[in-house]
Amino acid sequence: MADAIKSRPQTKEFDEGYSRTFGDKKPTRGRWVYDEAQQKLVPADEYRAAERALDAPIMMDRFYENTFATDGTDIGSRRKRRDYMRAKGLADADDYKETWAKAEEQRRRMADVTYDDRSEAQKLDARRLIYQRMKGNR
Repeated sequence: MADAIKSRPQTKEFDEGYSRTFGDKKPTRGRWVYDEAQQKLVPADEYRAAERALDAPIMMDRFYENTFATDGTDIGSRRKRRDYMRAKGLADADDYKETWAKAEEQRRRMADVTYDDRSEAQKLDARRLIYQRMKGNR
């Protein structure tokens, strides 16, 4: 047997139980990792992760795999999707959250405007429309 137990007295019963449980193996310390290929624990220093992405323990960007745009273009990675969006002039709806919030605020303010103020705003809009049409006819 290796070293005696320091925290409590080592008894004959303990020694018999240890041998019954572990046999003649010497206790081994260290970090261990379960290797799926070998189907056993291996020391962490000897462990080699699987090479294929399907076996990777971290599922990062896997939701892009086998993804296609509505026109059939492959957008199966972040880069492909970003390039496709840029080429087609597209954007995600989340990109406009602030713009939509500002427009909502402006609509709310216009709803609170009195009739006289609104008529002034309508006159201004009519002037802009006339100006734009005159400018376009030249």
